[in-house]
Amino acid sequence: MDNSGFRTQEHLFTVLRLVFFSAFLAIIHSECLTVNVAADGMETRPLYTIRTGDQLLITVVGYEKELTALVVVRPDEMVTYPVVGDVKAAGLTIAQLSSAIGEKLSDLGYYESPQVTVQLRQPRREIIYVSGDVKDPGQKTFPRSANVIEALAAAGWFEETADLANARIIKKRKEAAPEIVPIDLEKLLKKEFMEQGVVSGELFSDRFMLSDGDVLVVPSGIREERVNIIGRVYASGQYQVKSEISLVEALALAGGAVEGTADLKHIRIIRADDSVVIADATRAWAEKNSSVSPSHPDKDTPSPVYRVMVQPGDSVLVPEKGKVNILGSVQNQGKFDVDGEISIIEALTLAGIDRDSNLKKLRIVRSTGEQVTVDASKIWSQQVQGYDERLAPGDTLIVPRSMRINWGAVSTVVLTFSTLYAIFR
Repeated sequence: MDNSGFRTQEHLFTVLRLVFFSAFLAIIHSECLTVNVAADGMETRPLYTIRTGDQLLITVVGYEKELTALVVVRPDEMVTYPVVGDVKAAGLTIAQLSSAIGEKLSDLGYYESPQVTVQLRQPRREIIYVSGDVKDPGQKTFPRSANVIEALAAAGWFEETADLANARIIKKRKEAAPEIVPIDLEKLLKKEFMEQGVVSGELFSDRFMLSDGDVLVVPSGIREERVNIIGRVYASGQYQVKSEISLVEALALAGGAVEGTADLKHIRIIRADDSVVIADATRAWAEKNSSVSPSHPDKDTPSPVYRVMVQPGDSVLVPEKGKVNILGSVQNQGKFDVDGEISIIEALTLAGIDRDSNLKKLRIVRSTGEQVTVDASKIWSQQVQGYDERLAPGDTLIVPRSMRINWGAVSTVVLTFSTLYAIFR
């Protein structure tokens, strides 16, 4: 096939097949849904299955003031709910979680036939990036992992000049170098390939799937001097350049980084040879947008960030800031935007501790499911320094409540027993 483009008729049929197949995938790829069958054999509406990262609003009818909580399903698949503590949520339906919490409340003996309601306030979202010769490049949001066809469909399909045979996926790895996976989209979309039944068998394998932070790159068949800039910028797209440019100049071409949500510390530059460079443009971008003189007075002594150059054929990905979850006995529970890792002190400062916070038994639930218990009481009071435990995007910090003695109640009990003792002595 001529790399300069498809013939008009062949391109039209390819797009039509793509539209049809994407609709088909949307129906069959419903890993988060289950179908109930009633006693009469009729199917009822699909039920949502709770996943890690989902935000839920839980309350009990008649006890809204004390038993209403907005919770996030942690990586360990649990939620923390007032009175009952930790409850497994991931993998359950809304009704099943309501029932589980209701049973725990009933076991306490204080609540008679509690009516628990659970609402899905915000499902977990997967952010995937599509770069290159597509109609709408940039950041795409999915309710789950997506395959290459779904990602391509979200980007408005490909341009006629796209080099589909040399597409690739850049798979993000938490503690390792990104994995480069070559994808022959031209072969994948051919009618004979789909008719052989290979698509349905392989398309949902790990090779063809994109998860949070992954990038689908569709190069152009026209070898012009261009750079692709996507992610948290104001104008994702392809830009012609005559020679290499600085990272800051590349950001400026795309209208700049989106203020407040762009993670400038972890910009990914995907070279034409598939190597990946991680760059921090925080200082450089701040200097460009301020009246402060740059810290590189001449070309002979540039600061390290200014040595990062973008070359023709590169793709620049500006990711969205990561989030950490801070729950429990703090003033402000919820998700907080972070630029990379933060310290325990920074996390506690973001959420604000209250007088009941038990800093001796903080619990960190990593995005991998690993759990760590830390004592931050001496760190917070500045008695020790140099603590190494940090929170990374996707982690959850749980601050338990201290057990406080109600001395007023104790005094009342002591006085009552003293009086009774004096009477019946």
